[in-house]
Amino acid sequence: MSKFIVQAKRFVTRDVWRIDDSKETWWRRMGIGLTRRLVITVDGFLENNLTSYAAALTYSCLLAAVPVLAIIFAVARGFNFGAVIEEQLRANLSVSEDLANTVFGFIDSYLAHTHSGIFLGFGLIMLLYTVVMFTSNIETAFNTIWHVRSSRNIYRRVIDYVTVFVILPLLIVVTSGFSVFMITLTSLFSDYVILSSTMEFVIQVTPMVLWCIAFVALYKLMPNTHVRWRATLIPGLLAGALFQILQYLYIHYQIVLSSYNAIYGTFAALPMFMLWLNISWIICLVGAQLSYANQCVDEYAFTKDSEDMSRCDHDSLCILLMAHIAHRFYEGMPMYTTHMLARETGLPHTIVQGLLDELTTVGLLSETHDDTGIRQHYLPQQDIHRITINKILRSLDNNGKGRISQRWAIGNSIWNRIRPMRASLASTDGETSIVDLYNNTTKA
Repeated sequence: MSKFIVQAKRFVTRDVWRIDDSKETWWRRMGIGLTRRLVITVDGFLENNLTSYAAALTYSCLLAAVPVLAIIFAVARGFNFGAVIEEQLRANLSVSEDLANTVFGFIDSYLAHTHSGIFLGFGLIMLLYTVVMFTSNIETAFNTIWHVRSSRNIYRRVIDYVTVFVILPLLIVVTSGFSVFMITLTSLFSDYVILSSTMEFVIQVTPMVLWCIAFVALYKLMPNTHVRWRATLIPGLLAGALFQILQYLYIHYQIVLSSYNAIYGTFAALPMFMLWLNISWIICLVGAQLSYANQCVDEYAFTKDSEDMSRCDHDSLCILLMAHIAHRFYEGMPMYTTHMLARETGLPHTIVQGLLDELTTVGLLSETHDDTGIRQHYLPQQDIHRITINKILRSLDNNGKGRISQRWAIGNSIWNRIRPMRASLASTDGETSIVDLYNNTTKA
């Protein structure tokens, strides 16, 4: 048994990544691809500690529930759709009637205080702050999955997130109207068995289809990086289906809550609601991790092998990226994005992003954004003819928040000899500028 476990572990951690699937049959390629994606998903789930993110998002969701619903209701009531929104939320919140009444009471009170007297300005600021922080927490979790270190700036957060909450009530009204329309047609064509059965089926599957679309859009738009649509389709479908199954189980097994009535009273549904919310976030984050696996499956083996790269390889890759960026700047061509640079060099996206972040930190590169504020571009921060190999290496050597304690260094004679020796290590070739390095290499 132990031998089987060792072989299985070696297969998923090493052997499966060394198989040349181009020589395999179609069904074996499918099996190998599925195995690789499952390994990446499980590895990412454990490495990124997604259960902790799910717990944090559960708390954030409870904290932001009333402000978020308040924005939705404020927009809906502005279009005279408040009653429709409340009906839909009562049908989909999956909580007891008493708890639902309490929540809607909080919402009405929140809106009343936000529109009254001196509380108006402060209330609106706190409402927007809560919404932006909640959505920022979601973005942070997704960026962790995609190994993205920089988040959207505050301007883009406010614009993007508020836009979503303005559009959301209108989408709820449209879907509600569609459901009413289908129910009306079903009653009109009740004598036609085929049409009636088809419309009932459409009504039943519509919620799952909408949730699948919502998850696909979330996986595509929430990470602060380029995500391909095809990488999100299957994870979105799986997450939507699992969410609907979870909601079904939650609604039909609330009889378990009867044992909590004596303890929690009106809030007897709260423990199960929090558990449902936590599992829902786990489903959402696992789907996001699977989206990452779909897009990065071909790069994952390279990325894992490069996690313990030597300092020499690390510095050489930094010089390589700087040479490409400097040449593009010298030729007056559009600046690289991380995705473009990874594609041209053949390096994994995550490795390129990490090295670009480091080169930006040491002051060799500058990060800019396009007009949409979505794509990040990189250009040299210094005169490209003065950026030599030795200068790049010295910048990387000095990367850090501070120097070693001077109090200790003063009394250490060996250290006082090593430090200038290390700083003076440089070759004649190291004084070659990165522009000349690129031009001479391509000509050769």
